[in-house]
Amino acid sequence: MPKNITKISLRTILPVTLFILLLAVLALSLYLINRPPEILRLDPSTALPGERIKIYGKNFGDEKEGSEIIIAGIKPTNSNYISWSDDTIVLEVPDDVKSGRLFVKTGKGKSNGPLFINKEYVPVVIEGPAKPGEPYIRNVSPPKGSVGQEVTIEGLNFGLSQGEGKVFFSFYSGGSEKDDTGENNFIECSSLDFDYKSWSSQQIIIFVPDGATSGALKVKTDRGESNSVYFEVVNPYGTKLYGQKRGYQIQYSVSISDIVQEGDTGQVTVWIPGVYKNQAQRSIEAVFDPNPMWENYKGLMMYQIKNIEPWIVYKFTHTYWFERYTVETDINSQRVNRSYNTERKLYTYYTDENIFTPVKDKTISDVAYSVTKREKNPYLKAEKIYNYLIKRLEYDQNSDTLSPLEAIAKRKGDAYDYAILFTSLTRSAKVPARTVAGYLVYGNKQTRKHWWSEFYIDGVGWIPVDAALGDGMNITGLKLPENPVKYYFGNVDNQRIIFSKGLIDIEPINPDGKIVRKNRSYSMQTVYEEYSNSIKSYKSLWSDIQVVDWW
Repeated sequence: MPKNITKISLRTILPVTLFILLLAVLALSLYLINRPPEILRLDPSTALPGERIKIYGKNFGDEKEGSEIIIAGIKPTNSNYISWSDDTIVLEVPDDVKSGRLFVKTGKGKSNGPLFINKEYVPVVIEGPAKPGEPYIRNVSPPKGSVGQEVTIEGLNFGLSQGEGKVFFSFYSGGSEKDDTGENNFIECSSLDFDYKSWSSQQIIIFVPDGATSGALKVKTDRGESNSVYFEVVNPYGTKLYGQKRGYQIQYSVSISDIVQEGDTGQVTVWIPGVYKNQAQRSIEAVFDPNPMWENYKGLMMYQIKNIEPWIVYKFTHTYWFERYTVETDINSQRVNRSYNTERKLYTYYTDENIFTPVKDKTISDVAYSVTKREKNPYLKAEKIYNYLIKRLEYDQNSDTLSPLEAIAKRKGDAYDYAILFTSLTRSAKVPARTVAGYLVYGNKQTRKHWWSEFYIDGVGWIPVDAALGDGMNITGLKLPENPVKYYFGNVDNQRIIFSKGLIDIEPINPDGKIVRKNRSYSMQTVYEEYSNSIKSYKSLWSDIQVVDWW
């Protein structure tokens, strides 16, 4: 009897099992067949019209048939296609194409869009000997590299020390917005990112800055501007592009009044943040009333009140005009470099703690370990931490009395808590990260303080993350993308204004004086106000920003 049951069971189970396996194989086959195309790299990513480029990837299809390439908004003619296979396409660059994103489009969908640069639009390389005293570049080694790679510039007349010297790389946003202004065609190596390693009269060592694209590299000093040398920026892991533009005119002010002092030697110092200049915020113009004593010291304007009259209201007003762009990344996470140059200052600084970022706290280290565990890929570490915060916390705009550590315990927090916790946990997991502070702009020109984060990947640069908006932070009048959870890991909108990235560490003007700090403010600086011991009291009013106009 048991043998018969066994035979019957096997006869029944075996066909069912085979049927399930066949369904699984069929489902897998359909999945693989219907996968959209994916571009892995362009070789080269810069070329002249008429030259050939190879597009490497997968799921292109064995034949072109109804598929096509779109390059900087242009569709090549059939004569431009040299060959087409499932993993490689050879294309002759069309005559009328400019610089822009390149896509492969098939019946299964549209690929990611790496950046293609037309060499005709690369700034003209000036050759020849330098004029007396002016900087001159003789050689750049290596001649190409990715963001974060160390580069040595050799030449003459760079100066014994950096001083006011700067190194510039070409910049192209990759978005649909055309920008022909000379200022926006270049980006400077960043002192905030510690891009400058060493500087001497005949040699400069730098790291390729975040946002750099292929084109001219040049050096500027107080003696003039060097010749330009072509440097090719490669993007081994994906792209970061700056897209939709939005213009703003904003105004904000700080008022100091009712100053009470002993004697007549009192002094009040005010540090006011300016609109942060980077690739996402460009074409910045400003008017200050009155003019600051120090302009743009670490992104701050410094004002001093002396010869104090107690009945006067001292008001400092900033008016800005600028353009704000979306930031969108397209990263192949599996190909990301799993190691960092741990001796680089960017790595050591942005994995350490500071007064806002509790990296060494046991709660932070325990959570970071439990979330990332044995994960070695820094991109996936950051993604795991992002998903943990969205699952762990519930957005509560009234939780600003909590500390970020209390937010974990109480499972709720505001945008500040989300941002600080992401930065702290990511740093604890040995991935460089920093908190970004500023404002959201929404509705009928409404504003509110807001915080988000960035983490750094060699070969890509800083990748934006907004965990609060990703978790459905609901604000009436604020437009959110269709899938906030997916969008706000790696992308940010243009409905925000940056005032600081990371900590702005200010040494007090008067070490014997007293300082004022502000928590949860729109700039993460160590000092907002200073006053001498002879100042007994005063009132200060920091206004929220007002959007005067937008376009």
